[in-house]
Amino acid sequence: MDTVELSLVVPCYNEEDVLPLFQAEVVPALEAALGADWEIIFVDDGSRDRSRQLIVGLHLQDPRIKGVFLSRNFGHQAAVDTGLCHAKGRFIGVMDCDLQDPVQVLLVMYAKCQSGADVCYGVRARRDSPWLLRFFYSFFYLIMHKVATHDWPRDAGDFCVVTRKALDAVLALPEKSRMFRGLRSWVGFTQLGFPYNRPTRRSGKSKYNLRKLVDLALLGFVGFTDFPLRFIGVFGFGVGLFACLLMFFVVFNRFFPQFSLFGYWVGVSPVAATILVIFLFFMSILFVFLGVIGEYIRVLLQEVKGRPFAVVDGTVGDVARPEPPARTRRWG
Repeated sequence: MDTVELSLVVPCYNEEDVLPLFQAEVVPALEAALGADWEIIFVDDGSRDRSRQLIVGLHLQDPRIKGVFLSRNFGHQAAVDTGLCHAKGRFIGVMDCDLQDPVQVLLVMYAKCQSGADVCYGVRARRDSPWLLRFFYSFFYLIMHKVATHDWPRDAGDFCVVTRKALDAVLALPEKSRMFRGLRSWVGFTQLGFPYNRPTRRSGKSKYNLRKLVDLALLGFVGFTDFPLRFIGVFGFGVGLFACLLMFFVVFNRFFPQFSLFGYWVGVSPVAATILVIFLFFMSILFVFLGVIGEYIRVLLQEVKGRPFAVVDGTVGDVARPEPPARTRRWG
């Protein structure tokens, strides 16, 4: 397989307004820094607009611009991983198509990887987004930084440059429910963060709605920490002990009316309200815990099925073909 110096993976979904702007800004920057030794791999995540036709047109203008087209919308993380499987560079970068990730920062991270770092990732020091969204982002990264089973960088998205060694380690991981930023930090090696200010989109609107953001947060939470399960185990033991003590006091009150835990003798008045409150308390805890366990079972089910995380409908340009065991499926 012929290699290039830098492969840039760019997932896109309904980005016909941004693609010309991306090409006009990013290609000259890569030319200035790398000459001709680079490739851009656009991964079209089942776009419904003219994104696919524009990618083909950009390839006809410059063969170093290539495309991988998914058979439907599989989601941002699946598009990122599909592009990584088709990259053939010595160094591999990931950035979004909306130009919120500055190409100048990408080139700084690339230079640092050349100097010996294995993973360089962008850290969003400031983002131009609604305050409520910023709050939830910060809250998520704070929680993951505290409870993840490895060092999870705060405010670090998928924007990064990694070496071939680090990428091969990520691609070798077998799970199908994949979150690149989590797997990237999990593999270790020498990792450096680069703060930058994340501006607003140049055009169009974000494809991450509330449901997709919640799904992404749950994927990170379930995939990279066992804290919820451990908490359920410890808390369940504590609640069980409390229930046993409560049962003991109720029985004791039944035979010794002068000892009253609730202010009355249970032998005279069962007091339905107290029973109902206790019942609802334990039932609410039970259903919350069942919901948490259900998220883990959902991820386990996806792993057991063994389906690829994306299906490739076609490609344009000389992209690398994933080596077995690949987690994308190609048709045609």
